[in-house]
Amino acid sequence: MILNLQQQTGAGVRAICRALGAPRSGFYHAAKPTPSQCSDLQKGDLIEAIFKQHRRRYGHRRIWHEMAERGVICAPSRIRRIMQQRGLRAIQPKNFIPKTSDGKATKPAPNLLAHRSLPQRPNEVWTTDITFIPTSKGWLYLAVVMDLCSRRILGWKLADHMRADLVLQAFFQARKSRPSARAVILHSDRGSQYGSTFFRAALKAAGFLQSMSARSNPYDNAWTESFIGTLKREMLQSGTFQSLPDAQTEIFEFIDGYYNSRRKHSSLNYQSPALFERHFTLN
Repeated sequence: MILNLQQQTGAGVRAICRALGAPRSGFYHAAKPTPSQCSDLQKGDLIEAIFKQHRRRYGHRRIWHEMAERGVICAPSRIRRIMQQRGLRAIQPKNFIPKTSDGKATKPAPNLLAHRSLPQRPNEVWTTDITFIPTSKGWLYLAVVMDLCSRRILGWKLADHMRADLVLQAFFQARKSRPSARAVILHSDRGSQYGSTFFRAALKAAGFLQSMSARSNPYDNAWTESFIGTLKREMLQSGTFQSLPDAQTEIFEFIDGYYNSRRKHSSLNYQSPALFERHFTLN
């Protein structure tokens, strides 16, 4: 307050303190920040830089891991307090409720994940799904293939249709990234694209085992649906793309430039999929 009065009146500290009946020592004590306040300011600048670097996608837990990797020690509760003081509010996740339909696949494949624990190594189980992507010119369709162990997106394809070729191209891209993978379980829902002759022939030629979700059981492919929810929430943020080329560029940057290589995944002990896979020998 005294600083504001100085600016407004041009009077000295002594005169203002005398007029207010306040000791000058109190002014100098208040004007000098404490070591804790200085530390909060420094750490707050770093927290805000990380927050903006990740485009509001990181809450206090992921920021804590990021700071720890940089050798900066700061309690998660302190990070949360500083974020609140600075108005840094991360994109809020919605309650994830997986959805599915019985699909139209003829002769659905058995559910090979029904009594199986999560894979311990990459290239044991891949999962795949299709989702709708909104643009100002209509709907696009995105097919993705994920390694269930590392949560890495191995292949994806964006198109203006959802014919069998959509999932086939996503699978081919995944196979190109892991050419030596054999006897992998590839799990999907019961969509007609995954039950098509072309897709099943491609799996057989690659030596893969096909698996499909049980009827009316949405949790069999929840991992892929969770990624799709993350992509839409963190990338679209309730907006839409302008066109297919616009969506293609943005999705490439998100998946290949951010999600696989940099985004910390809570189920991987806050490692990115790429960092997690360094523990294994893959090609």
